[in-house]
Amino acid sequence: MVKLGGWKRACLVTCGVAAALTAGCNGGDPKPRATPASGPAAPRPAAAPPAISPARQPHPALPPDHSYYYRGANAEAMTREAARAAGLMTVDLGDEWAPFLFQDTGGPGDPAKPNGYRGTFVALGNERLNVDGVAPRAGEHHYLEVFGIPPTLSVLAARIAEDQRPQRRACFDRVDVEALRTFTGNIGYLDRERAKREYQEALQDAVWLDRETAARIPFSREGAIALMRAEPKLRGRVDRTLRGQERLRAVRAAQARLVCEGLLSDGGRSRFVDGMFDLLTHEALAIWERKNDIFGWGFLGGETAAALVRPPLELHFDAFKRVLAERVSDAGGLLEDGSIGKSKKTLPTFKDEAGAEQTVPNLIADFVGALLAAADISSPEAMMAFLQSHGQDGLKVLKVAYAAPPLPPYYGPNMDLSVEIDRGDVWYDFPFDKQGKPVLQNRDHYPHLTVSVNWRGQTIPLAWWRTTIGSWRSEVDATGQVFMRYKNSDVGPRVWRTIIAGPAWVPPDSTPAKDLLTRKVLDRMVGPVNVVNTDVIGPGFQSAYGLVMAIHADPRRGGFDNQIRTHGSVDYTSIARRFSHGCHRLVNNRAVRLFNFVLRHRSFQRVGNLPLNLKRQFTVDGQAYAYQIKTRGYSYELVRPIPVSVTEGRVVGQVKQAIAGYMRKPGVAYPALSSSDASTSITPKLEAPADPPSTGEREQERAAD
Repeated sequence: MVKLGGWKRACLVTCGVAAALTAGCNGGDPKPRATPASGPAAPRPAAAPPAISPARQPHPALPPDHSYYYRGANAEAMTREAARAAGLMTVDLGDEWAPFLFQDTGGPGDPAKPNGYRGTFVALGNERLNVDGVAPRAGEHHYLEVFGIPPTLSVLAARIAEDQRPQRRACFDRVDVEALRTFTGNIGYLDRERAKREYQEALQDAVWLDRETAARIPFSREGAIALMRAEPKLRGRVDRTLRGQERLRAVRAAQARLVCEGLLSDGGRSRFVDGMFDLLTHEALAIWERKNDIFGWGFLGGETAAALVRPPLELHFDAFKRVLAERVSDAGGLLEDGSIGKSKKTLPTFKDEAGAEQTVPNLIADFVGALLAAADISSPEAMMAFLQSHGQDGLKVLKVAYAAPPLPPYYGPNMDLSVEIDRGDVWYDFPFDKQGKPVLQNRDHYPHLTVSVNWRGQTIPLAWWRTTIGSWRSEVDATGQVFMRYKNSDVGPRVWRTIIAGPAWVPPDSTPAKDLLTRKVLDRMVGPVNVVNTDVIGPGFQSAYGLVMAIHADPRRGGFDNQIRTHGSVDYTSIARRFSHGCHRLVNNRAVRLFNFVLRHRSFQRVGNLPLNLKRQFTVDGQAYAYQIKTRGYSYELVRPIPVSVTEGRVVGQVKQAIAGYMRKPGVAYPALSSSDASTSITPKLEAPADPPSTGEREQERAAD
């Protein structure tokens, strides 16, 4: 079973929905579904025979200083020194791997300094800990890849073995895949009443359609429907009914798939409603998206529906390749992931030493492809054979050496890197009118971050990623009242000098006290209670700063720190469409790749753990709370900082610069204000904004980046 709590639920559930998934995970067969009243369901395909893996000789576990050199399906043992002498790249595929950021030392000559988060990262990747930091129950999975912690190959092999069990394979074969393949809509969850209303409407329309078509003898059902659509008064209801039946069938197919994978219970107190896109189905689908690295919102449609059609083993093969991508990018100090091609109509190019024009490569894909080719892994079945050949003990310590592609000529131990952050379309206008109604503020151009290398007079872009900028956010003033204030993203030249792995967020005094709380179930007999949200404080992947951050220092003001960071974020949906408190968020795994790359190609000092003994207390609704922060994280100082240019972007709207001071929040009754509070002049009669942020959005976005 997957356990969710606090922001973990809300990060996946939109429109303020935040409830834990309590469905059992037996991974068994779905119960037989009633045939829709609109006609018989499509026939299920016959059960496919078990996948046959190509034979491979078993490979025993090797000592820590050895790797397997792959040149096809078979491999030979080789010491790491011999692999290095042969010009091979060694990739750590074992269970104890952690990114370079979380290592205690970079190798000989780099003094070892314990990295406190390394053990947690490894334990989470191996599912020895769950998201609450305790040992998981039997059968519990947490799927943290979208949050920056990929599964180990041992975990992936265990998941594959679960799906290859005869009972589960038979369950998958009974899923109405055609219903998902032909479905072209998008089903979202808003609330229980709407879900129930749409479901009951579909059932009632199906009964009506059956009655009406049966009355039009001797026409076939299809002929009767065509005849009814020719009648202007019936066409609308017929079309609505047909859409409803397609929706009903697609939801049932998705539910069946989720039951097969143990994410949705078909019995007990937490049983979902067959054919209704209810909260349990919505949350289970969001977890399924996490399992398959789909950045969705738990809605049925688009990329999610397309992936549900695919066989489980194919999806596991995709996960296998993503695991390899994280390992090879870390081992090779690689950054180029093909994202730079998305920013331009044509791929960017550069001129090599001979003056020949070269395309900026997708290095990570090239290195993964070379590793797959070297190990003769060209199919899901070959992947299974590879994993089986190393066995459980071998996967724990597996290291692979292979002939990797050559690096581009601009690579080196000390690269001249630079970063540009384009703020995109910027709105300074207050997002509510005088009546308190929300004002639509469209953005056509979203903020993005570009990493480049300066080589032989050329600025060569390597990666291009979406990021965030600040906007209007809640803040506490000196009187303890919560207002809205514009949290700007500084413009101009900055530098990255300090990089902190596993950073902790220290809540500023301006943070509303209620935003430091979350709901958790500490005792099943008592139910959810308010507790301090230590997850968002960190350190950890759930931190407001994610897994790693770099401090923006102003070189024009002696390195002044205005509390702006570029950092990872667990709330990947915020990067797609929302705002921060001024910081520039990246998806956690991209942030890790970026700063791994920086440390691999710039000289630095390993400062190590930054101790902090901070204790704070606060009160909410008469209840006292307290928290303690023992570390700020694990610090690295670059010998030569990296220049970062933050552009103005395109300022849209009537207000051309950030509004200083506080503004009254819509829907909040304020006491009489003193004359000194002139900036808080928005009059009352304010209504709550439409589509309010979820609990997870508030916890992350008000976490004062």
